[in-house]
Amino acid sequence: MKTLFFKIIIVALFLSSNSVIAQNEETQFDKTKNEIINLINLPNPTFSPDIVPKSMTPKEIADLGFEQTYKNTPKKFDMRDGKKLFSYVYENESKVTTILLHGILSNSYLMNKTAGLLKETTNSEVIALDFRGHGQSDGKPGDVEYINQYADDLEDVISTIKKEKPNQKIILAGHSMGGGIILRYAMKENTPQIDGYLLFAPYLGVNSPTIKEQKSEEDTFLKLHINRIIGLKMLNAIGDTTYNNLPVLFFNLPGEMPITKYSFRANESMSPLDYKKGLNAINKPLLVVVGSEDEAFDATKFTSAVTNNSKGKVAIIEGESHNGVRHNKKTMEAISLWIKNHKLQ
Repeated sequence: MKTLFFKIIIVALFLSSNSVIAQNEETQFDKTKNEIINLINLPNPTFSPDIVPKSMTPKEIADLGFEQTYKNTPKKFDMRDGKKLFSYVYENESKVTTILLHGILSNSYLMNKTAGLLKETTNSEVIALDFRGHGQSDGKPGDVEYINQYADDLEDVISTIKKEKPNQKIILAGHSMGGGIILRYAMKENTPQIDGYLLFAPYLGVNSPTIKEQKSEEDTFLKLHINRIIGLKMLNAIGDTTYNNLPVLFFNLPGEMPITKYSFRANESMSPLDYKKGLNAINKPLLVVVGSEDEAFDATKFTSAVTNNSKGKVAIIEGESHNGVRHNKKTMEAISLWIKNHKLQ
């Protein structure tokens, strides 16, 4: 993914520096655009039937969050385009609301244990949200209408909470993709104020040092359509978003699953293009918690990535996994200390 990022930058710079010349030579421009369209229409990647996801241990299954331990109340939020987002509210008489955002392929139902533990640890009201196209929210699975719509939806949710409770403090808490979307929200201007940021094993972005290199084809659970991404980056650089609905991120999952792929515009909306800018945009207390045995990201790189680009703190939870870090006792102890130190209760 790091190599892909640099390829995209080179292509974008080349395209922008030559755009005037290209448009003056209309024939050449049309030819180039046709070549790009051919590039994005290359076949989708496939998974060999011989490559199946490894069987999960009892702990890995438990860490997914199917257990429904804590009581909640359903609530829907109206978005600016008329769509509705679904959430579970873990009610609490508190001056603080924590908005909890799930990771890729997930939903608020699988955040029950995390939400309940956060309610107990932070003494806040917790709202676990389904992103657009996930869980019980409106929208096409694995897609958005335009780049950055996840962050716009989050702004609409926060604005609603602020209208209902004008003096309420807001903590944004996100796991994996949810953390990446929080960084994109932090980069937006003229948005409702946030009082604290809590990220569980966040997806910082394609150029982050926390991204792991793929070891072998046998370990493949997801694939990127790299040619399509490069082509769509080029088209977007000249303002053509016609093909942004095409899928670019694919998962080795049965077709019956709610989501098996994400579109280009959804993939672009999951994290900042530059993780440094995303972290620099956070001007309130930040805590990043990651398990030392995280399967998705390189846990050893989080401390330098976060502390070199923000005033945030990082807690590494020994022996914990990507999903399990949301439920770990040591995680909640780190959050409790962070909450007290920054008076977020």
